[in-house]
Amino acid sequence: MRVGDIAVGRAGDKGDMLDLTLVAQDEAAYELMSQALTTKALAQMLNKVVPGPVLRYDLPGLRALKFVLPEALLGGVYASLRPGLHWQKAAIWLLLDLDIHPETLALSLVQTGDDKKMETSS
Repeated sequence: MRVGDIAVGRAGDKGDMLDLTLVAQDEAAYELMSQALTTKALAQMLNKVVPGPVLRYDLPGLRALKFVLPEALLGGVYASLRPGLHWQKAAIWLLLDLDIHPETLALSLVQTGDDKKMETSS
């Protein structure tokens, strides 16, 4: 189940922090995302392109998961080699394009132009 089919996302930055938020369309989607999108699983996916830790904040009243990557934009948006606006959009797209396998809670991402999948388990 593709995350983008069950949730919407937004991205932002503040200083050297990248903020990625997913809002589930319903309670079932929120429960699935809460179980599958662990900090460990997302760090495995995102650390291929974004250094540092991944922090998660659960907002059940909003059916939202907020992920903060405090070292994503080293030196801030103007000093980083990762331009803020474009980097934010690429990072949230990556989360929205993850597939959650409901039976195992494993995550996978089909790479463009390649039949290989990046996979991780939560």
